[in-house]
Amino acid sequence: MEDGFISYHTRPDGERYFTNADMARMVARGLIDPEDRWELIRGAWFDMGSEGFEHMTARTRIVRTVIEQMVGRNDVEISTEASIFLSHDTEVRPDVVIYRADVSSNEMTGDDMSLVIEIMKTSQRRDRELKLPVYAAAGVPEVWLVDLDGKTVEVCRAPDTAAAAYAKTATAAFTEALSPGAFPSVSLRVSDLL
Repeated sequence: MEDGFISYHTRPDGERYFTNADMARMVARGLIDPEDRWELIRGAWFDMGSEGFEHMTARTRIVRTVIEQMVGRNDVEISTEASIFLSHDTEVRPDVVIYRADVSSNEMTGDDMSLVIEIMKTSQRRDRELKLPVYAAAGVPEVWLVDLDGKTVEVCRAPDTAAAAYAKTATAAFTEALSPGAFPSVSLRVSDLL
């Protein structure tokens, strides 16, 4: 960004993209409101839009349930919509992330996270096709895609970083009890949370 103009970078195939540093400069210059809800996924800027009541309720209840079941654990933190920098051109804000307590959210890498939960009401395409491969490439060990419309949870485990995909995926109904691989004592039945 020179003289107030917004600059971008160009990939070898001609695709234009932004970096995390570009976005930070735009925020610093007042071109982006720091309170706006957006994500940068492989250089593409996505507005997240306003959050609906059903989405907010699901996130709040999932977080409350996880916290209640993990009382006394000092080795992990639970955060909602934290800015996570997965590469130089990717900043995501997952709905829920459980990560190591000894790292800050803006410094964590994929294997610092135990579980990422994305709650989908209108974001199914972006979360499945764009964000899930980014999480796999970064080595996030487990991702849950909670589909409020489909009433299912896609559980994705065993990231293949080279293929940017998860080797193990399963779809569970909201009525099934689910436990994160890293925390088998935690049990969530999404239907109880809505």
